Amino acid sequence: MDFRFYFLKEGTRIYEKSDLITYFQANPNITMEKKLDDRIFIYYHPILNFEARFVMASKSVVPHLERLNPKFFDVNFYVEFNVLLPNYSVEIILDIMEEIVKKFKFHVYNQAYEDVCPFRRSMMIKAFDAWKRAYAGKNEDEVAQYNRLDPQTMTQVYGYLQRRSRLEILLDKNKVNISNYHFLHAEKSRTAFVAVEWDGQSSFILPPAVDILYLNDGKVKKYLPMSEVMMKSEKLFRPIDGYGVIQMLDAKNAKKLHKILTKDRFAPLTVSLNYLSLDKILDI
Repeated sequence: MDFRFYFLKEGTRIYEKSDLITYFQANPNITMEKKLDDRIFIYYHPILNFEARFVMASKSVVPHLERLNPKFFDVNFYVEFNVLLPNYSVEIILDIMEEIVKKFKFHVYNQAYEDVCPFRRSMMIKAFDAWKRAYAGKNEDEVAQYNRLDPQTMTQVYGYLQRRSRLEILLDKNKVNISNYHFLHAEKSRTAFVAVEWDGQSSFILPPAVDILYLNDGKVKKYLPMSEVMMKSEKLFRPIDGYGVIQMLDAKNAKKLHKILTKDRFAPLTVSLNYLSLDKILDI
């Protein structure tokens, strides 16, 4: 199911459509397709793997338009996206919407609203989140096909994934492993776990929100609870200036960490874990 925000304009339905088209064409992550008389501008996020469709429609699709304040005119333009998207992804879509609203002096409407409103980010996220939770409550079988991370963890994960490319520029990839996430889950549970893999010898980046460290040094392969690892080795990691909670293990401390991971005792893994992709994880 798609969730929609509709754009309206006070006092007129006229705006510079060519300028809006130019705005979309300037974004390398947006492509256009035509469906009958509608122009559909598809925004795709290459890192977080989600999309939104900005539609310049040939006719009005605003539900119950006659109930809205008559001083606002439908401009036959709306945005739609999956109602189960994580809130973090919707914030990115709202960034684009905010630019459009400011540039063309639009107002917005959603069925959760009583009437047309100016752009208010907090209200828009609240409306989306409420609609998403209501949809999830009525479609439990669909939601059960996905695993779950809590919203705070999802925000940390998505934030790191977006900053990872900057770290690749900042750091020498031949000397530092710019860790990527692995996502794991146990059978008969919706809970997703966040993991990183370490080869036991390299300097590596420790992203935020990691639950499990997977040690794979060629001889030893085991999953270790990150909370216990940090209790024993926190002093071996250092924060990266300007990158918040992202930390790094320097090469000089690699042997010390490897010794801790192979010699000390850790809580044993009691379930079988399987890998899953990020697009199979919700924040609800």
